[in-house]
Amino acid sequence: MRVKGEVSMKADIILYNGSVLTVDHKDSVVSAVATKDNKIIYAGSDDEALKFFGENTKLIDLKGRSLVPGFIDSHLHTAVLGANSLAIDCRSPGVTSIEDIKRLIKEAAKVTPKGQWIRGWGYDHSKLTEKRHPNRYDLDEAAPEHPVILTRVCAHISAHNSLSLKTAGIADDASDPEGGVMDREHGRINGVMRENAHMQILKTSQLSREELIHAMSAANDILIREGITSVHDSGGYGAVQMSAIQDAVKEKKLRLRLYAMIFSFVENLSFVEEYIHMGLHTGFGDDHFRLGPVKVMIDGSSSGPTAATIEPYCSNPGDSGILSMTQEQVDDIIIRAHKAGWQVTSHAVGDKAVTMIVSAIEKALQQFPRENHRHRIEHCAMINDELLDRIKKTGIIPIPNPIFLYEFGDGYMVNYGKERAYRMFPNKSYFDRGILAAGSSDSPITFSNPILNMHLAVNRETQTGQMINLKERISVKEALRMFTYHGAYASFEEDRKGSIEAGKLADLVLLSDDLLKVSSDRIKEITVDMTIIDGDIVYRKESE
Repeated sequence: MRVKGEVSMKADIILYNGSVLTVDHKDSVVSAVATKDNKIIYAGSDDEALKFFGENTKLIDLKGRSLVPGFIDSHLHTAVLGANSLAIDCRSPGVTSIEDIKRLIKEAAKVTPKGQWIRGWGYDHSKLTEKRHPNRYDLDEAAPEHPVILTRVCAHISAHNSLSLKTAGIADDASDPEGGVMDREHGRINGVMRENAHMQILKTSQLSREELIHAMSAANDILIREGITSVHDSGGYGAVQMSAIQDAVKEKKLRLRLYAMIFSFVENLSFVEEYIHMGLHTGFGDDHFRLGPVKVMIDGSSSGPTAATIEPYCSNPGDSGILSMTQEQVDDIIIRAHKAGWQVTSHAVGDKAVTMIVSAIEKALQQFPRENHRHRIEHCAMINDELLDRIKKTGIIPIPNPIFLYEFGDGYMVNYGKERAYRMFPNKSYFDRGILAAGSSDSPITFSNPILNMHLAVNRETQTGQMINLKERISVKEALRMFTYHGAYASFEEDRKGSIEAGKLADLVLLSDDLLKVSSDRIKEITVDMTIIDGDIVYRKESE
């Protein structure tokens, strides 16, 4: 594969003597790649690649290791990931109890000026000794003079102290918002906020523009070390984040390529409305910052659990999750965004929520037919054969999170039962039906590492070693395709990236091993030795 008419061109970089997994339409494996400026100019044999050698060409011996296209995470919260890296880490196994959380908050309070926010993230009440959420009384004890917010690992539930509630103007007897729940003890709000209640209170603890830029810069460094070169950003901080992304890209604090979703929840749809009426639509921008789909939130989290299910939870027959929007509300915004030229998508986890967004997209296409719409469903976790058929017929792109099976799979078996847990993230069924599912992590909900994510797509194992429906395992090459080419397809950019072919952007990742020779149970042990974006080496392991 060579750029026509460019035989005399001298390459900036030649990478040779490797296992180059091109992820082209034939899944070709070659040995060498040559790049010039920000493009790939050749992929093929060592001998042919070396013909592009010139006085200033940099030679990189791959030493038999795999070179793959830059990883694309099709659903990740960039600013939230960066902000969390600067906040209190409450994840298991480092944190095992509410007492641990209180200790960490007390330490933070000693070095944080009074009145300023203390933020923590990643706690999982099911893994805490107390088997409950931390509440306002716990957090008041730890930091009575600071507003405190702790976000659960799923990012759909948060715990707040009294000063945080006061800052948000939430009285002890406040009513639950539409699509949200505020937990109570003895009739008094106890600081635990679920779904839209959580989303609304987040507005009072927003990061500043400068803090957002700093957070995205921190996320950039984390992700390029893991070989991620493109992110479909799922939002988190509204309009100010869009502006901050633009400045971060301009100032080169963000080398990642971002495909940014226009996201809002039911209580704040004005943000989406403004974009719909503005006349802009999906695709506006450049290779580093491009507008993605309009995204709405239909239900809760898979691990909360607050996902909206058709049948009640096995762990609680009186509960079937939380819906953030009605079918009529979903139909209205999806149809109008589709008509205005936007790609549309929704957070939909439970089978009830997935049914709602599929129905809305079907109605939009019936009323306003459009080819190549590439509408999506974020997570699309719990589905059945009927939904699979409707997704295929409608041309919808699911955005699954294979890595969720590792961190949350044991809980799925308890909360949803074996039958429904086995139907979650059915990646083999997607491939068998010709559905182009694009892989994602939903980081910082869980680990952003795309290699670990591919490992879980291939192995489908939980933290305790349970296997969840081995019939839905996929091959290594299929897993790689989910996190490269399919991600590019989901953003209408498969002609620019997602595979190693002449003429495409020079986004490349060098792995520590030959991906095709490592046993399936050892995929997770592979690391990234080098990341290249736009033909520039942006990360290189010290030993390289």
